[in-house]
Amino acid sequence: MMLYTLDSSCLERARRALSRGSHPLSAALEQLRVDADRICRTPPESVVMKLAAAPGVDAHDYYSLAPDAWPSLLRGDKPCWQRREGMLNPDAESDAFDAARLTRMANRCLTLGAAWYFTRQRVYAQAAAEQIRCWFIDRETRMRPHLNFGHAVPGELVGQGSGLSETQPLWMVLDTLGLIANSGVLDDEDVGALRQWFAAFSHWMFHTDIGFEGYAWHDWRGTAHDAQRVAFLLFCHDFPLARRVIQHGLTLRLAGQFDRDGRQAAALDGDHPFRAALHNLDAHLRLNRYAEPLDIDRWQSVTHAGRLRAGLDYLLPFVLEPELWPWRDGVDRDDETLLRVLLQAVRGYGTGAERYCDALAALPPTQTARREWLLWYPGERGR
Repeated sequence: MMLYTLDSSCLERARRALSRGSHPLSAALEQLRVDADRICRTPPESVVMKLAAAPGVDAHDYYSLAPDAWPSLLRGDKPCWQRREGMLNPDAESDAFDAARLTRMANRCLTLGAAWYFTRQRVYAQAAAEQIRCWFIDRETRMRPHLNFGHAVPGELVGQGSGLSETQPLWMVLDTLGLIANSGVLDDEDVGALRQWFAAFSHWMFHTDIGFEGYAWHDWRGTAHDAQRVAFLLFCHDFPLARRVIQHGLTLRLAGQFDRDGRQAAALDGDHPFRAALHNLDAHLRLNRYAEPLDIDRWQSVTHAGRLRAGLDYLLPFVLEPELWPWRDGVDRDDETLLRVLLQAVRGYGTGAERYCDALAALPPTQTARREWLLWYPGERGR
């Protein structure tokens, strides 16, 4: 079972804990079953399901609306669009576009893959394979491997590098392949087609103007670009290039984004500082994980490794006491990303991770049945 972001030892620890009968993880397993059963009753997601593609955009092209783009006055017989910085248009998450659909697709894959892993009910693995083929392989429904129209403004039909923030969940698809590998629902031809897709997408990310624009961001979006690209390169077995991306990011990202006290200036200066800081930590922790099979100790030993841990520790007091957060937004302790970040920190830092366990214990009860507990189960110390 080849996993890239997840860790087989965490999964096996959770499975052993559940086999002992009544256990706090049982609530997460029951919710996972409920979610997987609901997914099985719905058709797979595809980019061709968008309600109406703009002129010049084929149904197979990913198309998303720039979140701060708003329709304004008519110019002749066409609406005029304008950018309103800091004001998010809810239509960007509608089914007229593909952003929410891609997120649902990736989560759908991971939920089904995890349900197969923990229950061995083949229907879940089959549904995961059906979703993967629908989005990436089948000629009638597959997405083309580019984001030329990601974060586009209608009328301009030019994508932006920031659109790559919407493909972050694709790591879930890659790990779903590992989770269902022993089910026999995907063959070598399927996996080969997926490698071709992700190789093409990884090339687009760095060798086109729009893709490189995503790399050039110095905040969490740049880190997310690195994390995605490394995951795709590992899947495609391009280990030398994956290593170079990680090593280059040690100064470009780690040293440049955190001060010695763990503050992230670019995040704290934005409209949603806690969320931006959290998303940056999430991407960095994924990079730490991807460095492991490349024999790079990004957790402890590399230059500037301490900056990331300082960044985690800077946020911890505000997780414990959200009312102390001094910036313009609030601390959402019910955020799935927060749970994932804390669980990954416990896994990666091991000794001395008690403070992250304390933060996990302080999360609201709504977090206790989340899928993430099964995927990154830290053992009894984290409950």
